[in-house]
Amino acid sequence: MKNLLAAAIFVVAGIIVTTISTSSLEIQGHPSVNKCVGECYANYVAANGNIVDQERAKAEAAAAMSPAELGKTAFVSCQACHGASAEGGVGPQLSGRDSAFIVEALNTYKASGTRGAQSALMWGVAGPLSETDIAHIGAYIESL
Repeated sequence: MKNLLAAAIFVVAGIIVTTISTSSLEIQGHPSVNKCVGECYANYVAANGNIVDQERAKAEAAAAMSPAELGKTAFVSCQACHGASAEGGVGPQLSGRDSAFIVEALNTYKASGTRGAQSALMWGVAGPLSETDIAHIGAYIESL
């Protein structure tokens, strides 16, 4: 009986493995929407450029942006605590502060310094910021 049960399990496992390995993971009877080859790809490249063109355009757009505009982009992750317009929330209000204050505060947090009760929370936020990111965030806050 044990041999028959083991053989049945082996056969069922073989069928499952074969089915999974030969399946295309597409739903049968439905068109594939995940493939863009041939004419589809040519149309996409004609409308959007290839990946190199797209990256070049993004770099050129970023180079044309002011520090405050770049800071607004970087500030997106700050909005959860400091509010969409830096009006405060879980974290303190930042609008109305000058760039020097923001830069000094972020650099203190980046160095794991303490500025208040929630400093430990800010260490992980400020740690990965570059000097340029910090300057841009300061410029954005000052522009509010």
